[in-house]
Amino acid sequence: MAQNIYPMSEEYEEYLIDESKYSGYADSISFPKSEEEVAGILKELSQKGIPVTIQGGKTGIVGGAIPKGGHLMNLSRMNKALGFWEEEDGTGRIQVQPGINLIDLKKEINNLFRKNPQFWPVDPTETSASVGGIAASGAQGINRILYGKSGQYIESVRIMDYEGQVTKLCRGESKALSGNECVDALTLALGKEGITGIITELTLKLLPKPEAIWGLAFFFEKNEQAAAFVDGLKEEMPKNDFASIAAVEYIGKASLVMIEESRPFMTRIKELPGIREEIEAMIYMEVHGQEEGIEEIAEQLMELAMECGGDPDEAWAVSEEAEIEKLHIFRHAAAEMVNLFIEKQHRKDRRITKIGMDMMCDGTFGQTLGSFEKELSALGLKGCIFGHAMENHLHVNILPESYEEYCKGIELMQKWAVRIGKEQSIFPGEHGIGKLKKEILGDLLADAYIEQCKKAKELFDPGEMLNRGNIWN
Repeated sequence: MAQNIYPMSEEYEEYLIDESKYSGYADSISFPKSEEEVAGILKELSQKGIPVTIQGGKTGIVGGAIPKGGHLMNLSRMNKALGFWEEEDGTGRIQVQPGINLIDLKKEINNLFRKNPQFWPVDPTETSASVGGIAASGAQGINRILYGKSGQYIESVRIMDYEGQVTKLCRGESKALSGNECVDALTLALGKEGITGIITELTLKLLPKPEAIWGLAFFFEKNEQAAAFVDGLKEEMPKNDFASIAAVEYIGKASLVMIEESRPFMTRIKELPGIREEIEAMIYMEVHGQEEGIEEIAEQLMELAMECGGDPDEAWAVSEEAEIEKLHIFRHAAAEMVNLFIEKQHRKDRRITKIGMDMMCDGTFGQTLGSFEKELSALGLKGCIFGHAMENHLHVNILPESYEEYCKGIELMQKWAVRIGKEQSIFPGEHGIGKLKKEILGDLLADAYIEQCKKAKELFDPGEMLNRGNIWN
């Protein structure tokens, strides 16, 4: 076995499970630090016909980076910034390896663009996520309503096939698939969960940092009040020439209770004010722009919150970067509490993994939220609901106390998928499909999406040696 390929052993067991508690197995593992090392490892593996699973920061929740045999290639040590520059329009570019995480990326950008501060608008709350993993899974973040999808801020990637050949895919270039179908070259890598190749380098598009950013949080004693607030924003979103709302995030009662119970053990969160037991919902918002414009929007939001039953004395408003970071940690804690709960249940029963809904629904926010709450209650299931309110893009995470409840939860998720699928084809959400959602949703996934993935696979990995088991069997 090559010097940088290691036999799988207990030392590396942590790499065989992700945040969903979906687990796997492999014969060997590697940690390349460069594109050249990736090519060298693939050369040895391809000679023996060994399949490869690609892994980043292990923060996935659908089992997409968990192997089912063969070799596991972890890219977390490919974590360097390789180059940077500014374009004439004032936007920046930074070239990075795929293993750099969001925390280190932010540090690099702040250090490299001191004269004209820039930022990467893609803002998932999991700051230990790798950029390559974000690209591969289609992760989004909380600021999508202002800045758009994450793929807009990836200009190009270098992608390596199983034979070690590198192709550069650039935005705006076309690639032909079978059947004379042409697609944007980048779509062959972004959101494809590693089935088309190994991303070895990315060029990211940056934007000038807003002059100011405010984080706001409103609290409501009734879910109906929070829903009325969100639907009020949908009718008329406050805006002006100097500032815009970037994020509108809902966090429900179950999540708030779990966060409050864990507050003593969470250093940054315990610095925030406590939340009353009577509170059923929190809406976290961000406003980006110039101070005068932000203040005007904040006043309008406060008025709407009061009209919907919120108490202005309980609202949070912060503008310092460190304080906003605390609110980001609070929002991420909603997801982290689910992961910790599932981890505890998984220790009791290894059959239990994370099950959750990640699809956008039609209708008002109130209708969407009410429907999920009602159906969970009817089956006697507990669930944590949080997510991107303006798009009705809620993450509904079922919290099973037993394997029986786990099975009920899967049936309910399948029922939701059938219903939503009648309204719109089911495409992957912002976490991908991986192996876990594939097993749960199966034939309910959009045929058109699966077909395009198969064509891309045929183009780059006809031998089906990379990330086997993701998206389809």
